[in-house]
Amino acid sequence: MPKGAESARREIAAALAGDSRASLKARVILREAYEGKIQLQPTPEGGLIARWNLQTMALLGAVVTSGRVGRI
Repeated sequence: MPKGAESARREIAAALAGDSRASLKARVILREAYEGKIQLQPTPEGGLIARWNLQTMALLGAVVTSGRVGRI
């Protein structure tokens, strides 16, 4: 799992740095990891709380194989 998480972190960092190819991969990784849902709920103090279900197994889909990201 650490390899998958590290690969996902690199893709997301590259996407945030402006790499459009990495951006597409990062969207898929995050959509799978969070089941496509992050719910924001207001707090009585006027803030927001984010709630989600992290699917850690989705990170395994980002394991680097043969120098490229692929499914295992």
